[in-house]
Formats: sequence, structure tokens, C-alpha cells
Amino acid sequence: MCRTAGIRCPTVLGLFSNILDSNADYVFRNEDRIVAESLCREAISLCATGTYLAATIRLNLAWILLMLSSNNGPRTLINEAVDIQRQALVDLPPSHCYDQHRHLRFLGECLYYRYEFFGRPEDLDECLDVYAQAVHLCSKMHIDRCKTVTGMLWALYAKAARSGAIDELNKAIELGLNTLKEVSAGLLDLHHQLAPSDGRYLEKSVTLNREALQQCPPNHTHYWMYVSSLARKLYLQYNWTGEISCLEESIQLGRSSIDSIPTTHPQRFIPARHLAHSLMLRFNETRRISDLDEAIKWDRRALASNGTSHVFYPDVSAQAAARSGAIDELNKAIELGLNTLKEVSGAGKGRVRCLRVVAGLLDLHHQLAPSDGRYLEKSVTLNREALQQCPPNHTHYWMYVSSLARKLYLQYNWTGEISCLEESIQLGRSSIDSIPTTHPQRFIPARHLAHSLMLRFNETRRISDLDEAIKWDRRALASNGTSHVFYPDVSAQAVSRLCMLFDARGSFEALEEAITLGNTVLDTMVSDHVERGDVILELSKALLRRGRHQGNVADIDRSISELACIKEVMLQRTEGPKLLSTLADCYIVRFRFNRSDKDANDALEIMTGLLDKLPPGRPERYQYLVSTAELHMEIGTPYRKDRQLLDIFALVVGLLPRVAFFDLHLHTRLQSLAIGQSIALTGASHALNIGLPDKALEILEQGRAVFWTHALRLRSPFDVAPKEIGDRLLILARQLEKVRDSSFTGENPGAVEAEIARRRGQIEEFNVLLNQVRKLPGLDRFLLHDEFTTLRKASERGPVVVLVSSALGCHAILLKQGGDCVSIPIERLPDTWLAHSGTEWRSIIVEARAEMRDCRKMEKSKISKSRRTAAEEILRQLWIEVVRPVIKALGLEPSEGRNRPRIWWCPTGNFAHLPIHAAGAGGEWCSDYVVSSYIPTIGSLLAARNAYSPILKDDVQALVAATPRSSISQWSDLINTREEARAIRAVLPSGAIIELPPADDACIEGGNGITTETLLKLLPQTNILHLACHGHQDLENPLQSGFILRDEKLTIERLMPVPLPRAFMAFLSACETAKGDFNQPDQVVHLAAAMFFAGFKSVIATLWSMADADGPEIARSIYQNIFSSESDHIDPDDIAYALDEAITKLRIAQPEPFRWEPYVHIGI
Repeated sequence: MCRTAGIRCPTVLGLFSNILDSNADYVFRNEDRIVAESLCREAISLCATGTYLAATIRLNLAWILLMLSSNNGPRTLINEAVDIQRQALVDLPPSHCYDQHRHLRFLGECLYYRYEFFGRPEDLDECLDVYAQAVHLCSKMHIDRCKTVTGMLWALYAKAARSGAIDELNKAIELGLNTLKEVSAGLLDLHHQLAPSDGRYLEKSVTLNREALQQCPPNHTHYWMYVSSLARKLYLQYNWTGEISCLEESIQLGRSSIDSIPTTHPQRFIPARHLAHSLMLRFNETRRISDLDEAIKWDRRALASNGTSHVFYPDVSAQAAARSGAIDELNKAIELGLNTLKEVSGAGKGRVRCLRVVAGLLDLHHQLAPSDGRYLEKSVTLNREALQQCPPNHTHYWMYVSSLARKLYLQYNWTGEISCLEESIQLGRSSIDSIPTTHPQRFIPARHLAHSLMLRFNETRRISDLDEAIKWDRRALASNGTSHVFYPDVSAQAVSRLCMLFDARGSFEALEEAITLGNTVLDTMVSDHVERGDVILELSKALLRRGRHQGNVADIDRSISELACIKEVMLQRTEGPKLLSTLADCYIVRFRFNRSDKDANDALEIMTGLLDKLPPGRPERYQYLVSTAELHMEIGTPYRKDRQLLDIFALVVGLLPRVAFFDLHLHTRLQSLAIGQSIALTGASHALNIGLPDKALEILEQGRAVFWTHALRLRSPFDVAPKEIGDRLLILARQLEKVRDSSFTGENPGAVEAEIARRRGQIEEFNVLLNQVRKLPGLDRFLLHDEFTTLRKASERGPVVVLVSSALGCHAILLKQGGDCVSIPIERLPDTWLAHSGTEWRSIIVEARAEMRDCRKMEKSKISKSRRTAAEEILRQLWIEVVRPVIKALGLEPSEGRNRPRIWWCPTGNFAHLPIHAAGAGGEWCSDYVVSSYIPTIGSLLAARNAYSPILKDDVQALVAATPRSSISQWSDLINTREEARAIRAVLPSGAIIELPPADDACIEGGNGITTETLLKLLPQTNILHLACHGHQDLENPLQSGFILRDEKLTIERLMPVPLPRAFMAFLSACETAKGDFNQPDQVVHLAAAMFFAGFKSVIATLWSMADADGPEIARSIYQNIFSSESDHIDPDDIAYALDEAITKLRIAQPEPFRWEPYVHIGI
């Protein structure tokens, strides 16, 4: 090494560092660049400031730092490079002004690079100012002018992309066309994406790229960049024009670009990523597996060439995981992305890009791996932040809006929260508004919006949603030519939705449009197109509809023929069962035309085959069973027999417990039963229509309240089974009974997956052991539904009346004392009337609720005359057509007090939404003849009676709790609940009251009401519970219905696992505690049912809102009645009669039905 006066020479050091840096460029050895950095720093320390040499060495050092940071180096090097280059400009002597443009240009490069990574707008603004100075210093003939203008154009490109300013972009293009072709091509490409386009700018961009590539020698350092750039432009041109030749050339050039760059080059991943995108586009078009394999190969090489700290690593990881389905790679990418977000704080382009990538990774993980929803929720949060940081006029703003809309769509599918779907639809519309009408990708947010609208349509049946979805389908089809890659998929969706419009409105125009569209698409598709089967399937469904409604056998024949052609291919895909089901429907319809036994047998063979292939528990299996039952009901089939049909219904209903898979979460168990909402009622109605009320009762008991039957089944003692089997059943039941709170999101996805697998094994073992027990003598009905010989015992203490409603007819089944079973047809009140009246009654109650909520004193309620008239008419019809015929059939006369017998009502279907006990007209009321109680099922009444043990009044342990004020802000104060609790305690025997902590005791000064923790802690020792608070029935998720306590809502989901060994009576003095779920009425999921099935034998509850002022009087009257008798124990009948007497008093004081009707008794 050369020395001067014993000191290392800065000039030599600087020169040597340049050599090392250049060598690093050619052999891509980062170690050389690190040595060069060290030499530059030493050289600077030896130079005097304010010298040309110092300025030059600082420029070299700044360059080296930029290169190190771009090659997985620390991000702080970028900031240091900017600071060093600023100092270089300060050091440059005025005598070297001819070199100032070069230093300014390089400062512009540093600022641009920092903007690219951190996204600071101020860096981009300063970058443009610096470049403007540099351009001004370069004459038009200056050798460096082209390079300087190039840098400025890239900065203008970035600003236009950020702001969407078309005017600035046009100026940049004009400047670029006068300077150089390659950069102008990029600007033209950007103009194509930003502004309404006819493709002219993109075509010009491709032309300029071709010329630039022709003028670049193949051995040039950056030759690969020109090749990769042209490949990318051709990729965009294919997206615009759909010309497959553009895509083929793009792939060819992509491979050439990779071949042109050394294998150790740090940016080799860039053309590899571009090539992978092009290959995937061709794979989506042709489904050629070799393209997918090659794309994954380049993903893996890109990952291998970049360190995990590389800015593109999360994005490449996401693509690789998506294509290969490798969860391990995806987990690594997520971890890396989340760590990167911690490093890239604040606002900026780098963080926005990272937010988008990590959100996509989390979304992908949710879809690929077993999920608890945690990753999806995080994805939504990150998408929100990315959208907030993206300016509304940004080129890709619509993408961020559309992405968030899509995530919320997925979140609704997961959580069922309607607010997610509503926001998704709102954002979908905003996304479409944010993108130019001529943009070639405008169909993407339109498709997403259509999917969200269809999801809401399926929930609400709002025709306007279906109309709007079809509108966007039509626009997507109009904007894309028939050769476009997505045209078949959009067409298949459009055909499906047009068929739905026909179903909803009977619009034959929509059906004809669907068939025409389907035929058009098929004519343009090659015979082996991967999506041809999807189009044929939807077209066949349309032909099936037209053939069925117009009696056109030719349509049915064609549908059968088309489906047969794609049958083998589609059976290898997930749509296979749908195809077979459609084919079976075609055979059934053709059977109706020609009465050919072959068609009926072909349909039966298909449905039977589907049942054999699908495992128990699959919702599709259940639906196919229903279809099979309907096929047997078809008049004229060679196997239609009434008793055999009943056996099929019994088989179908018996599979409901398997449909309700023992999931980790209770709400998913309940949701899985929605598919079987009407089958038990249909089967029971069929049995009633052929005069078999006993069989109808068995079907109803087997198919209703399955959710609760599950829970009770797992709490069985199993003591009648052999000890070894019983002990194992007990262990398995306790394990299966454990559930997760639906709000819990803290589990590791791998752990969740393992637990689901373990649970499946436990279920299989549980069922195997049950079958073993049932093979033993006398245990053939072990844990099965009750047969009629057992059900008839429910009427020993009074008649039981089951009200059945279905499309096949409405009936009342009477179990008389003594066990006789008869049915009464209810011919004048069809199921449609019950459904309409239930909805109307619900509307009436909504109006009455506001009135009663504000009722603080025992004053008259004021309900509008029209509402009162409508309510009176519903009660009148119920009396005339339902209750009075039942009373007459039972031979009952009006009476008073305990001279009236008790009666147990078991309403099903749409009867569940109406107050049967309050029926009356013309001065006659149901309560004049009987004292009414309700039960969810007959079996639950029998189980409660079997579990009942007499309660001595001296042994009463009463938990009397109230919540006059909740910390949950939206709930009003209930000032009368304090008085109610005090009134009850004054009546109860001394020593019967469970002591509450002072802060939880509303009866003492300073007590604000009971908390959830206290209530759950004391419930197991309670035999009488009185709870005075707000109640809430959650219409979207019934298991989230609950009691509004001082600190939070105590939900059904949290109450279910609580053991209640001493429970006897629960008085739920709260609103809506017996209000059923309109979506699944026959699962009987409300607060009162939860308490009843949990162990309380007798429950007093409310069907809708009660007046706060009525609570103390009702409660005082009931408890005085129960505890004033001379008996030393509580007679279960006392509770029903006590409630009846209290309501009678209230009705005298408050004739308005909405004041006294809400109170009901459930249980023994």
C-alpha cells in the first residue's frame, strides 16, 4: 500500500475503494463493497473539508452505502448516504462548479431511493428540486444531460403515480420523448394505468421498449433490465387486449432476462418474479401444470437469493406459499412481515406496501390453514391502516379499497357479523367509483361487489341486491371480450344469478338471457377449457328451469346430455356432487313428463350414490337425504309408500345430530343445524296427514331442539352402561363438552388444527361405544330419542298440546291425560298466515317496547289504535282457530283458580312466534279454562320431572340479584329493580337468601348490582334464582343473547358449561328472556330455554319487553303465593298458578295486553 510521510494517502484509498466497488458490481461479492466502505471512511478522515477530493470521496461512500442497504444491509445506511452526499455538496469548491450537476444528481438519487423505501413525500419533493437544479446546470449538448433527465423523469413518474396528476405526467412524457426512449416507455405505461385509456399509450410504450432493447448491446451490464422491462409491458398488454401472443412473448423474454443476468446478481429475483406472474396468468388460462410448477420454482429461487430482511421477501414468500400451499413458508413470511412492520414505522410508501403484503399473507393463511379468525381480523386491521395512508388520488387507491372490501366479505363469512357485510358492500361501491370507467381491471371490484351483494341477498332475499349484482355482472362482461381470461368465470356467475332472478320474480326474460349467455360462452370456448364444465353446469340448471316451467322436454334432454359429457371430469372436482344433484333433478322432471320408471330409478340411484360417498355430518349429505325423501313423495314413482316415506323422514331427521358436528365453538354447532330447519316439521305433517299423530310426535322429538339434546346427551351419567364403557363415555363426554368462547382468538392455529383432529377421534370413539351399549339386552334405546310409549307419560299431570306448522298443513296434537293421542287439523290458519302474523306481531312489539321501556310507574300504556287492532285480530284468530278447538276437544269448561287444569303448550315452527297463552276474543280468554305453561319439547319436560326432587322451604337457597344500572352505556337504568329485590327478600324465609358482596347487592346503599363473576360463582349452590335486569335476544347470533349485568353481558354461551346440581326455579325478570330466534325457532335458543336445559325445572320468563314498574308487583305476588301455603315444601304446580294469579291482578290494573301477556311459565 502506498504511504506518504508515513500516512495512508486519501487519493489512493479512494481509488482503491472504487476498484473494489466496481469489482463488487461485476462479481456480486458484498465483501468487496464492505472493504471499500472502510477505505472510503478512512480516506475521508484524512481529507481536509471543503476540497474537491473530500467531495468526491464522500460521493463514492454515499454510493457504496446505498448499494449495501439495497443488498440486505441495515436500513439506517440510506439516511447516512443522504447526509454524506449533502456534505459532499458543501465540500465541493466553487471552482469546480462544472461538477456540481453530478453531485446534485446523485443527491437526487439518494433522496429518490429513500422515498422508494420509506415513502416520505418530502423526500420526493426535494428530489425533484435537486434534479431541476442539476438539469438547469446541464446544457442540451452536455454528455450527462441524458442521465440527469432520466433521474428526474423517474422522480416525476413516482410523483404522478402517488398523486395521480395527469397534467404532470403529460409534461414528463413530452420531456422524456425529447430525451430518451426507455424511461418514456415507463411513463407511457403509467399514463395507460392512470388515465382513461384506449391502449394507445401502452402500445407506444411497448414500441419504445423494443427500440431501447435493440440499441442495447447483449453484453451490457443492464441488458437484462431492458429485456425484463419489455416482458413486463407485454404482460400488461395481454391483460389489456387478451392477445395470447403477448403473453407467450412475455414468458419467452422473461426466461431470456433471467439467462442474461449472473446467477449471483442480487436483483435476479426481479425478472424471476415477473416470469412467475406471467406463468401463473397462463396457468389460469390453460391449467397447464408445468406452468404452475415453473412459477413455484422461480418463487423458491427468488426466496433463496434474498435474505429474509429484503424488502421484497414477504411479498415473494406470499406468492410462493399461495402457489405451493406450503403453510410453513407462509408462517415464516408472516413472522417476517410483522417484524418488518415494527421496523418501518410511521407513514410512507414502504410501510403501505408492507401493510398490503402482510395483510395478504394473513388472509391467505386464514384460507389455507385451520383458523380461529385471528389472522383474518389482523388482516382487516392492516388493510384499514394501508387504506388510511394511501391518498385517494393515488393510482392504486381503488385496489386498497377493494382489498379491504374483500377482507370484510371473508370476515362476514367467518363471524356472521352483518356490519362486516354492509361495510364490504359500501367499500365495493367506493372502489368502483375510484377507478376510471375505461380501466381494463374495473371488472375486478365489480365482481367482488357482486359476490357481497349475493351474500346479502341469500341472507335477506332483498331483490334489489340481486338486481345490482346482475348489473355488475353485465358490465364486467361488456368490458371484457369473450377471449378474456375471466370471461367464462364471470359468465357462469351471471347465468347462475339470472336463474335466481327467474326464481324470485318469474322473469322469463332473465332466464332466456341466462341461456343465451351460456350458449354464447360455450361457442367461444375450446372443448378442453378448464372452466367449460362450470359453464355447462350453470347452463344446464337454466335449461332445467325452462324445461320444467314450459314443459319443454328438449331442454331437459339437452341438459342431461350436456351434464353426461362433463360428468367424469367434474366428479374429480369439488363441484361433482352439485352436478350429480342437478342431473338427478333433470331425471325427476323428465319422469314427470314421460312417467318412465327408468328416469325415477336413475334419479334415485344418483341420490343414493351421493349419500354413500358423503360422510355423515356434511350439510350436503343432509340436503341429498331431503331430496331423496321428496323423490319418494313423488306421486307415480314405483316405490311411493306412505309408511316407507315416514321411515325415510325418520332416517333424515335422525342424521341431524351428526350434521351438528361437535365443533370447538357452540355457535358453529348451532349454525350447522340451519339446513334442517323444516325437515322435522315436514315429516311430522306428513304423518299427521295420513293419521299417525304418534309417529308425528316421535319425528318432532327427534328433529327439534337438537342443539340442546347434544348438550344433555353429554351430561348423562352413563351409569346404566357396563362400568368400563360408562367410565370411558363419561371421560369422552366431558372432553367433548368443553368449548371455546366465540370471542376467544388467542390460540395458535396449529394447536387448533390438532384439537379438531383429536375431537373427531373422540366423537368416533363416543359413537362406537354407544352402539356397543345399545347391543346389550334392554339398552337398545340408550341415549336415543323417546318413543311414543314414553312420550305419552308427559300428560300424567295435565294435557300436552303440540302445535305443528309446515307447508303441508297445520295441526294440533293433543296428548290427553291417560295417554290418548289425537290430532286436530287447523285448516283456516295456513303456515303462511302464521308466518305473516309472527312478523306483524314482532313489529307491534317493537312499537310497544319503547312505550314500556319508559313506563316507570303503574300507569296506563298508550299504544296506537292501529297496532292494538292488529294485535287483537291475531289473538282473536288464535282463539277461534287454534285454542278454542283444543279446549273443546279436551272437554274443558271455564273455571277459576286451581279448579282450572294445567296445560303444556309446545309450539313449533311459526307457532313459536305467537302468544298462544294470551289468545282470546269476545270476553273469552285461554286463561279462563286452563293455566298455561310452555315446553321446548316433550322429552325435556319428562327429563325435568325425572330430575326433580322436592325442595323443602327451609332448605331454600335463593340468589336474589338485580342490576339497576349497568356500565354498558346503551342500557337505560332500571330503578324499580331495587324495590323488586327488596320486596322478594321480605317474603322469603329467614336464612334462605344467599349473601352477596356489598358492591353487588342492589338492596343496600352503595350496591350497584351483581357482576358476572359473582353470579357465575354463586349459581351452582342456588336452587331459586331471581334475576332483575335487562335481557337481550341477539337476532344474529342467539348464543350471544344474555343478561345485562353491572359489568358486562352474561351470554348463553358462557352460561351453558356452568353446573347447576341444585337448580329448581328461575325467575328471569328481564326483557325478551323467552323470545325465540326467528331464523331457527325449532332449536329453541333463548335465555329461558338455556336455564331450563341447564337444570332449572321451572322458569318464569318474558316473551318481549316488560315494564320496569310491573316487576316488583309481579314478583311480590308470586313469592307471597308460593311461600304462604302451609306445605313444608314447594309444590311445582304452585309456581304456574302463582304466576297466573299475579298476571290476573296485573290484567285488572293494566288491561293493555302488552303489559300482562309477556310473562310465561316454562317447565314442570
